[in-house]
Amino acid sequence: MKFVAVLLVIGALAAGILGPQIFFVVDEKQVAIVTRFGEIQQEVKNAGLYAKTPFVDSVTYFEKRLLIFDAPPDSLLTKDKKRLIIDVYARGRIVNPSLFRETVRTESQAASRAVDIISSEMRAEIAGDNQAEIITTSREPIMARIRENSKPKLAEFGIELVDVRIKRADFPPEIAESVYARMQAERKRKADKERAEGAEIDATVRADVDRQATIIVANAEKTANITRGEGEAQAVQIFADAIGSDLDFYSFQRSLEAYQNIFAEKSTIVVPADSDLFQFLQSPAGLPAAPTEN
Repeated sequence: MKFVAVLLVIGALAAGILGPQIFFVVDEKQVAIVTRFGEIQQEVKNAGLYAKTPFVDSVTYFEKRLLIFDAPPDSLLTKDKKRLIIDVYARGRIVNPSLFRETVRTESQAASRAVDIISSEMRAEIAGDNQAEIITTSREPIMARIRENSKPKLAEFGIELVDVRIKRADFPPEIAESVYARMQAERKRKADKERAEGAEIDATVRADVDRQATIIVANAEKTANITRGEGEAQAVQIFADAIGSDLDFYSFQRSLEAYQNIFAEKSTIVVPADSDLFQFLQSPAGLPAAPTEN
């Protein structure tokens, strides 16, 4: 029994010592390369527990997730001989670990090579577009062309290029203020134009409304005058019919109207005693005055 126990202890010690030399673990975020004296023996892309020859084989791990290749901002010359500060980055993953190890060996070296390739392609693309187009409309096509042109070059290192993005495309600091001032002036010009067009439309609408209001008032006055004239005509007709039935009354009324217009306040008049006016003044009811006593 003592012998068995000793063997178990020796086996446990050997496993503890030789275990890391025999087995290695690859998790889901990694890929691994097993090499023997510098020569690749095995390529592992799936997570799990694997075995290797102890003391002879060595394991190198690489990132399985997306790698970020971030290029520093660079001042580039556009087609119209103007400069822009371009900041670009790319994303890619290792799809061929063996080729990756043989060509660039480390992830930092791979990032440096990828940045050089992407920057070179970006410089060529920026040189083929005008400054205004890059800022406004051409950014997406430029990024697509850089991605397509860079893909085969990065594939030579075992890297699959997934995406290229321009983070920033700005004017150089020395001209940014003047550019922004011109942009503000242009926006102000457009705003003034919009205001002037709005004022013109407002004046046109108001003039049309005033014209319609004038027409409505004129039509109303025309209708009122016609109605008033018809009413006066009816009144004259009624008055004429009334007068036609008593001509003496009409003559008397016209005399009164004439006297009313002729005589002023506190006027002195001399009339014959046998006149109609004298009789009316003596008796407003039109009756002869009572005889006076002598």
